[in-house]
Amino acid sequence: MNLHALRAAALAVVVLAVAACGSGAGAPAATPSVAPSLAPATFDEFSAQFCGAFTSLFRAVGNPDANAPSVMSKALDDAVNAGDGPAADRAAAAMLTELESGRAQAALAARWQPTAATAAQLDRLILAYEAMTTAKRALAHTPGSVDPGKVFEQAGGREAWAGVVGRVGSMPIPSGAAPQPCKAFSGQV
Repeated sequence: MNLHALRAAALAVVVLAVAACGSGAGAPAATPSVAPSLAPATFDEFSAQFCGAFTSLFRAVGNPDANAPSVMSKALDDAVNAGDGPAADRAAAAMLTELESGRAQAALAARWQPTAATAAQLDRLILAYEAMTTAKRALAHTPGSVDPGKVFEQAGGREAWAGVVGRVGSMPIPSGAAPQPCKAFSGQV
């Protein structure tokens, strides 16, 4: 998929997600794991958790489609560029914590069966960003050791992004549901 098509698809994700996800109350707290005994999620639960997962992704990484890094990823990039291993370790740890919060929320969102595949792709995307973050941290300690972009691709990041983008448009909204905008999709995290 070329960059123009990827951006167009990402824009479609944003438009559809604004209509379908989140609550105005902000991102809910992450849960460390999903117990198999939990009842299936409702649309409202899915919507809040899906928005929360994207909020965590944007807090940690920024908006990759707009080439706008987050405060966290900029701190990591600055540490890598300076060859400051300890600063890179701190920045990467903060990013990985936020990304894990996103994964926990994506797992909770996956409990709503009509969107389980989309939430799984979001989890895969977040995992790819975790791999990229770890690769960037390694660069601060050993310059030239890895290419974080290649690590992201090898972890399936591009395919996962396409999977999220491709599925968001077909996510069902139950009759009578009143989805609230997801602040993450308007750049507010």
